[in-house]
Amino acid sequence: MRGVRPLLSLLAGAVLSVPLVAQVPITPRNERTIASCGADSGKLALVLPGGGAKGFAHLGILRMLDSLGIVPDLVVGTSAGAIIGALYASGLEVADIERDVKALGLDSLVGRYSAPTPQSLGTRRAILSWEQGSQGFVLRSGVVREGPLNALVSALYARGNLMAAGNFDRLPIPFRAVAADLRTREQVVLGTGDLAQAVRASGAIPIIFRAVRVDGRALVDGGIVDNVPIAAARALGATRVIVSGLRDTSKFDVADDDPLSTAGHLLNFMFEQPIPPLRASDVWVTSDVSGVNQLDFSNVNVDRVIAAGEIGARTFVAAVRGDSSRDNALRAAACLPRGRVRPRGVVPPIASFVLPEGVDPDVDRVVWLTLGDFGGRVPDVSRLQERLRSLSRVDRFRAIWLNPQRGPGDSVIFDAEGRPASNEELLAGAAFDRELGPRVWLGRVERLPRRNAELTGVVSLGQLQQEFALTLRRSYDVLSSPWSPVVSGTFTRTQVRDIRDGREFPVIQTADWLAEAGIERRLTRRASVALTVFARQWDEPVFAGTPASLGARLRLQSAETSNEAPRGAVTFEETLRYWRVAADLRRSRTHRGFTVETLLSAVLGERLPLQSSAFLGGADVGFPGFKIQELRGAQAAMAALRVAHRVYGPVNLQGTLAGGALQQTTYGVFRDAHGYFGARGGLGVTTALGPIAFEYGVNDRGRGALYLRFGDWF
Repeated sequence: MRGVRPLLSLLAGAVLSVPLVAQVPITPRNERTIASCGADSGKLALVLPGGGAKGFAHLGILRMLDSLGIVPDLVVGTSAGAIIGALYASGLEVADIERDVKALGLDSLVGRYSAPTPQSLGTRRAILSWEQGSQGFVLRSGVVREGPLNALVSALYARGNLMAAGNFDRLPIPFRAVAADLRTREQVVLGTGDLAQAVRASGAIPIIFRAVRVDGRALVDGGIVDNVPIAAARALGATRVIVSGLRDTSKFDVADDDPLSTAGHLLNFMFEQPIPPLRASDVWVTSDVSGVNQLDFSNVNVDRVIAAGEIGARTFVAAVRGDSSRDNALRAAACLPRGRVRPRGVVPPIASFVLPEGVDPDVDRVVWLTLGDFGGRVPDVSRLQERLRSLSRVDRFRAIWLNPQRGPGDSVIFDAEGRPASNEELLAGAAFDRELGPRVWLGRVERLPRRNAELTGVVSLGQLQQEFALTLRRSYDVLSSPWSPVVSGTFTRTQVRDIRDGREFPVIQTADWLAEAGIERRLTRRASVALTVFARQWDEPVFAGTPASLGARLRLQSAETSNEAPRGAVTFEETLRYWRVAADLRRSRTHRGFTVETLLSAVLGERLPLQSSAFLGGADVGFPGFKIQELRGAQAAMAALRVAHRVYGPVNLQGTLAGGALQQTTYGVFRDAHGYFGARGGLGVTTALGPIAFEYGVNDRGRGALYLRFGDWF
């Protein structure tokens, strides 16, 4: 509770002390007269407020500034304003800023509940996650995937970080990021250090994001104390400001029994503050972002917000051209200096890497694996960014900040630091199926400090299957890391359903003991390949006694959820008694509200143990119209097309068309197979804890069966 109280106090103070006014300046028309355009007007600052996804409206304003040749002498940003402003101050074209920020994939990293699952747990989906903290195990937030987010932010600001070399005044346009001290509620204006870390701190919305520790201070979103940092700009010597204001006049209906709705409303309150007084020479450009959810980073919403900024920019252009008339603030726009070209800056060479004394050896190793061949020359920025993005694959660190500093001449050195993730995690998942019953799993991952290894234990309990697995492997590392040794042991007890022509007989008890050792390597962020040898002993009625055998296995596995790569697994297994090939692959695409998923499930083999049998549709999915595990043989394959369309909120209409083949004889691959066709359809509901499916299926054998499942099966 000691860590929670300051946060609650901060939020309460922010809400109770802030008058609920719109972010629109009220300037009396006769407040003062406009100074002549010929007068020396001093330093011009561009002020960019925060507002989550609403901040993308700044891009429309920036594009118009470039088109008019208006170049500020200083950029000051809060939260989303800092995110956009740091890239603009670094000399990037506005089109490149829009492309790069969209490429972050914030819609998949922020705002969707998904308990982060370590890659060592494979394709299992956790619904709850705890990690070891200072007060014991604490529930881990699944709203933001912070490790990947921090790595992508570091890559996004690599160019500016090199040019700044620890001092943001060295950027093509000097820049400041505004954050807030979580303990004291003081405003913190960041102008030195790691540019990516400063931006990340400025946008650390409380509750949604962790605080970012900079120079011993826990920093959070600057919007809590100064969302429109005009005062900060003036303190830095600005005599005039251009403010890209965000106006939201929408009224939100809050469900008092929905904590997420209440939290979203609190965030709106936090960013609503009195506007500092404007001077006659200041310019306020308004973008109407009414009704925009500030945590919705989908491309559709982002494009909508950018368009709102472009509409606001048209008014600004009219003012600069002298087409507007009465408002003093707009008339001042005509006096802005024009015809300048925004400087782009030059990326300096990287001199060396300097790591603090006593740094974690894992930090040392990861930094050198990532950046070790860049020293002594001007880096290819795109290649450097790709290397930094690879840090999103390192589970052992919550963040690695480069902390660039000025080296000899114009070169840069890195004083890198790592923020380790918890060494221990507990995770849990669950699912329910009408025929297979409930199933739960509990996993524990322990990372062994200074040994670059992790120990994973998983217990799965279900009505038809119970399993315990223990695995020791090298910790997952950056893409350039070597193959990882892996050793594991598994015990599985399975009750195989005995179904003949729709009639179910008592289940058949089986048991498996497996010891396995080999090498493993990750191919992409969520895909891996493993080659292992194993010893297996099992107990089931097909083979007399308790047979044992030695064998080898090659397994390709992917948990990739993008549309670019399939997810699932392909396994090749050869032993002295049997051979088996199994595939379970899925790929989904979304277009115009329709989600189309293709599935392939297949098992080929000879002399298979009963628990390794081929089931049409797989042992856990089944074929439309039949009971799950009803059709069992030595060879089975199913191809299916699944289509879903959202009809209301999280509710989907969905259906599946499937075709398959089954061979029950032991020898030969599909020599005597029979074909099947079926379809299944009904309703689905997307929830934070997994999907719900309620469907009915039929097939060409005149059979029908109800399919009811909650959660992702494992």
